[in-house]
Amino acid sequence: MTPSKYLVAIFGGAVSGSEAANQLAMRGIPSVVFDQNALPYGKIEDGLPKWHVKLRDKEEQRINEKLSHPLVTFVPMTKLGEDITFEQLKGMGFSAILLAIGAWKDRPLGLKDVDNYIGKGLIYQNPFIYWFNHKHEPGFDKEAYKIVDGIGIIGGGLASLDVAKVIMFDLVEKALKERGHQVDLFALDRSIARVLDDKGLTLEELGIEGCTLFYRRRIKDMPLYPGNPTTPEEIAKAEAVREKNPQ
Repeated sequence: MTPSKYLVAIFGGAVSGSEAANQLAMRGIPSVVFDQNALPYGKIEDGLPKWHVKLRDKEEQRINEKLSHPLVTFVPMTKLGEDITFEQLKGMGFSAILLAIGAWKDRPLGLKDVDNYIGKGLIYQNPFIYWFNHKHEPGFDKEAYKIVDGIGIIGGGLASLDVAKVIMFDLVEKALKERGHQVDLFALDRSIARVLDDKGLTLEELGIEGCTLFYRRRIKDMPLYPGNPTTPEEIAKAEAVREKNPQ
């Protein structure tokens, strides 16, 4: 193969970055993939709650396969603007710089001065799920966030549902432990109701009020149905699924 006259720098090594590198490699174009973390899994590792084990393993394997191509070089622990600058990149002979860093910043709440309350009752989803995924690791601050009953969640998309599940899993697990019951995360993910039924308990008997999800649209508008329904029949089916899932 004739050596390529191009060389592309890619920032972000997870789903989008690895796919970009793969597409370039298929066309004989080498790339250097930089990532701010030690591993190139991005939101798959830090944003996807840890009960999604099979999905995480599957996606990480795909990333590994794409980044293992001979025309792809992976550079970890390198953050654009801190460890390396655009000016430095310009002098390294890259033909193009592609940003594939993903959505690391949460959508702001939009209320005046509300961010003054971050860490004082207001928490954003990204750092919260990161903490949940890593709190079991040695040296990690397990008490960085305190989950209490009666929390309000503002959202309505899949991320907000993940937050609701984290909160409910934690509340139920603690309440069951106080009664001498041991339960694992995966059993709770399959069904909290089933776990409680097996033990002859209810949320009310455990004294759990639960969390409240505030959504600006209707339940039937929540993004819980795969695909993009277009016909009246598909729309009706999607709305039925959306009304059933949150309950």
